[in-house]
This record gives sequence, C-alpha cells and structure tokens, in this order.
Amino acid sequence: MKRLQTGGELMFRKSVLLLVTLVVVLAGCSSGPDKKASTIQDPSDPTPSKAPSESQSPSHSDPSDSNSESQNPSDANPSEAQTSLTDEQILMKSPGRFAGSNYDEQKVQEALDQLSSDLTADQYTEELLLLLAEDYRPYVTTFMNFETEVKVNNERPNDKITLPASKKLHISLLLDASGSMKAQINKKSKMDSAKEAIQSFADKLPKNAEVSLRVYGHKGTGDQKDKQVSCSSTEEIFHGQGDQTDQIKEVLQGIKPAGWTPIANALKSVKQDINPETTDSIVYVVSDGIETCGGNPVQVAKELNQSKVKTVVNIIGFNVDNEGQKLLRQVATSGGGEFISVDNDEALKNYLNKAYDKLRGEWTLWKEKGEGDANIQKEQKQGAINQTQETMQRLANTENANLLAALKYLETKNGKDFPRSELSQKITERKNFAWTYARDTGKQLYDEVSKSGKKVYDDIKEEGDRNVDDLTNKKNN
Repeated sequence: MKRLQTGGELMFRKSVLLLVTLVVVLAGCSSGPDKKASTIQDPSDPTPSKAPSESQSPSHSDPSDSNSESQNPSDANPSEAQTSLTDEQILMKSPGRFAGSNYDEQKVQEALDQLSSDLTADQYTEELLLLLAEDYRPYVTTFMNFETEVKVNNERPNDKITLPASKKLHISLLLDASGSMKAQINKKSKMDSAKEAIQSFADKLPKNAEVSLRVYGHKGTGDQKDKQVSCSSTEEIFHGQGDQTDQIKEVLQGIKPAGWTPIANALKSVKQDINPETTDSIVYVVSDGIETCGGNPVQVAKELNQSKVKTVVNIIGFNVDNEGQKLLRQVATSGGGEFISVDNDEALKNYLNKAYDKLRGEWTLWKEKGEGDANIQKEQKQGAINQTQETMQRLANTENANLLAALKYLETKNGKDFPRSELSQKITERKNFAWTYARDTGKQLYDEVSKSGKKVYDDIKEEGDRNVDDLTNKKNN
C-alpha cells in the first residue's frame, strides 16, 4: 500500500512538472512585443521612424524591433549606446502613407482601427508618424546644401583704376612723327605738346588695360628721295600694362619729327599690336595732317572696326587745315569713332581728358553694377531661405493638425484606455521640433547671407568711391 502511494505521488509530481513547463513555454511565446506590434507598415521604409521626443533616451530600444525583449542577454551589450540622430536625419525620414495630398481622414481612421489598444505612447507616436509624417526632405536638403556666400565677378582695384577681369581693353596711341610736327604753337612744337598730352593721358589709364604706343613717319626726311623709307616707317615703341606707362616718357624722348605721313600703314600695323583675347580696342591717332603716302586710311579704319576684335578709331587733328579735317573726319567715321580738331596743346590735353572721362565712367558703371549684383543676389538668396522656412512651418502645422485629429479619433475609440496625455505631449513636441528647426536654420542662413552680401556691397562701394575720387583728382591736377 505504501509502495502504491509512492508511485501515484510520483506520477502526480511528474504531471505537475510537465504542466508548469508547458505554461512557462507558452508564456514565453506570447509575452514578447509581437503582442503589441502593429500590422501597419510602410513598404517604402522598412525601418519605422522614431518619434523625435527629446525625453526619449538614446539607449531605449526601438519599439519596432520584435527581438528587443526576447534578445538573449548574453548577446546584448548594455554599455553600447544607440547613436543619436541629428535633427536633419530625423526630418529626412520618409513621409507617412497619408501625408500631403494623400491625406484621407477615413483611410487614416481605418488604419488606426488596426492598432492594438495597449500600445505605449512611443509606439503610438511611431505608428502615427508612419501614417501622417509630412515630407520635409526637399526643404531640409535645400537648407543643408544652401550656399550663403554672395559672389560678384569683380576684380578689386589696387593703386590705380582696374577694369573687371572679364574686360580686356587695348588702347593704341598713334603719334604722327612727320616733319610738319616741328612747327610751333605758342612757342612750343606740336611734337612736344603731343608728347606731354599722351604721357598725361597714359598715366591715367586703367591699371590692367593693355597699352601700345606706335609712331609713324619718324624715319627719313620730307624729301622725295626719302619718301619710300619714311612711308614704310611705323614702329611700336611701347607695349605694356596701364601701370607701366611711366616708361612712355623715356621712349618718346628719342622721337623727332622727320618725314612723311603714313596713316594707313600705321593703322594696318595696329592689328599686330592687339592681343587676340582683347574684348575692347580703342585707337587714338594724333596727326597734324592727312595721309601723304598714297595709302587708304578710310578703308583700313573700316576694316579695323569690322574685325574680330572690334576697334574704334578716333582721330585727333592737331592744327589741321579745313581740307585735312574733312579727310581725317572720314577716317574716324569709317572707324566707328570721332574726329576732334584741336589747335593748341591745351585743347589736345582737354580732349584726351575727355576720353579719359569715358574710362572713368566705365569704372563708375562697373561699381554701380557690382553693388546692384550684390543686392540682387542677396535678396534672391534670402527669398529662397524665407520660402523654404515658411513651407516647412506650414507642413509642420498641417502635420500637427492631422496628428491631433488622429488623437481625437483614438480617444473616441479607446476612451481612457490609452496614454492620451503622453501622446498629446509628443505630438506637440513633434510640431515644435519641426517648426523650430525651420525657424532657427532659416534665421542662421539668412543672417549669413546678409553678412556676406553687405560685405561684398561695402567692398565694391568703398573701393569704387575711392578710385573715382582719386581719378577725379588726377584729372583736375
């Protein structure tokens, strides 16, 4: 009897043990996060977005990870913290299924009906963002790649006036060195007056302008026997930049009035003085008479004006008679320039100063254009920033309204049986996060553009005003 009792007791204990084991196994299978996992999943984004709550610790496990609670402790590394996401990474998440134009309140409510009733506030937030998060990606990308520097294609001047780098100016000065330039006006030879006027003009040229000085008729004599030598004589005696024109005085010293007047030959030679990269070319011919070598300066001037590097030919008639003025005027007209008659050294200087005023005017226009470009570029950039900021904030408001509508529906559906207060706080935090990001980032970029634009504008204005004033003083001295 005692033996039977012991056997029954043994069988009873085995049965109890088996039952307990079965209960434990079943409990283990049903106690993981799968019980609360949503059946809603955005197929375009296999990794659900985390709610951007500042109160959520980076070390919290992702509630969408079905292995987070059933993970083997031996495989986990509790000291390894999750990588925190930047603001941009949070906002660059894929939008919800019903974001933007896809919003449909009825479909949203149908999706909400599929959610388990015992989700945490974090899980609710995650699921709601999978449905309703707006698409901030284009605007965040605009902010991240925004170029705040205002750039104006403008080369600053140094000691002398400097033209824009894109403007390659060539100025050719052609000086008549025929025998008639020996004649005197007011006790000074025409040649000496012309030399002084050319030197004064050259000293005021733009620093980076290319300048050439060519003389003609400076060989032989006015005799018939020397005509061939004299008519073929044309020579470039200076070629350099505007900041090297102080050398002109020295090279002019050796030039003496000599022979005939080969204007056409001198104009033909100008072509070889002009750099092929030149964008603007101007010729000033100083002569006291007409062509005397049989050339056709009218035709040559026309060819220069119609060449690849368009060249404007101006003629300065220095004490020329009426018939000579008529012929020289034809040369200037065919060369697209103007003829001016001067009868003394002061008139010659005044004319060259007038030409110089045109160059100073170009500098003034350049300065004003640079200031305008800086302002326009600054305002365009600021407008783009404002538009991006305002669009993001409108999206944040729309998203918030849709999330609150979803919250209201869940409250109607679940009553008090869900974490309404916590979820409401997270929805508010989400709106504040996106709205504030747009405001603060927009303001930072706007201020950077303002600072850059003001600096460029001020630099151009300061340098321009100083150089225009300097050039005005040079003219008046």
